Amino acid sequence: MIKIGQALQEGTKAILNSGVGQTPLLDASLLLMKAANLTRPELYTHSEKLLTIDQYSHFKDLVTQRLNHHPIAYLIGYKEFYNLKFLVNEDVLIPRSDSEVLVEQTLDILNNYTSPKVLDLATGSGALGISVAYNNQSAKVTLADISGAALQVAKQNSKNLLNYELEGVLSDLFSALQKRKFNTIITNPPYLSQSWYLDVEPQVKKEPQLALIDEGEDGLTIIGKIVNQSPTYLEDGGVLLIECDMRQNNTVASLMKTRGFTNVSQRSDYADKLRIVWGYWYEDA
Repeated sequence: MIKIGQALQEGTKAILNSGVGQTPLLDASLLLMKAANLTRPELYTHSEKLLTIDQYSHFKDLVTQRLNHHPIAYLIGYKEFYNLKFLVNEDVLIPRSDSEVLVEQTLDILNNYTSPKVLDLATGSGALGISVAYNNQSAKVTLADISGAALQVAKQNSKNLLNYELEGVLSDLFSALQKRKFNTIITNPPYLSQSWYLDVEPQVKKEPQLALIDEGEDGLTIIGKIVNQSPTYLEDGGVLLIECDMRQNNTVASLMKTRGFTNVSQRSDYADKLRIVWGYWYEDA
């Protein structure tokens, strides 16, 4: 038998010594809260309480998985994003704070529309579209993804966080959205090239490759398709917003201008890295 405080110290030390991640105490805390069904205050106020054999065994198993580079979000089953708690599993990309800027920019743009129709393309967990719907209740949001498993996660998240299920469409980009038009299309598509993917952290490689890797050498094949095809699915005066790698940002902006988008703009994430590109589509421009 072991006390909660002792287990926390043990897990923190193991994660620290392994060099996995940069927040060993936080990682161990989250895993212990999961294993013993504890709140964060209870983790510390009950530090002298004994764990059951099953709780301790579960905790050790979670720590072992963490030492093997399994992401914390998958181990505890959720990730906080834009002040909301999203269910995640290995079928979806883990939402990242970098993408919150895309939500902020979308919400700002939506102030110019009444009852806007929004498409979250390659939605994954639904983090982008659901965050938009949660913060703009007049928006009608559609979630689309090529993965049926991911779409089920997104639908469940919408029910949990919005108390209703957003429309979900199983679609390879726009293939199942024929004759549909939206005021705003937001997307965080796969944009890592194969060579870039080789250099990512081991825990990132536990996430679905379908949501990460683009087939092109520059990582821009899918983004290029979205830029070229999206005008067909945008209302006159509609907006396309794309998240991409900072190494691609200027190229994506150029692609949008070449395609005929106007007022093309760029924005940095919280780490001051250019990640967001958006532009307006006017049919007679």
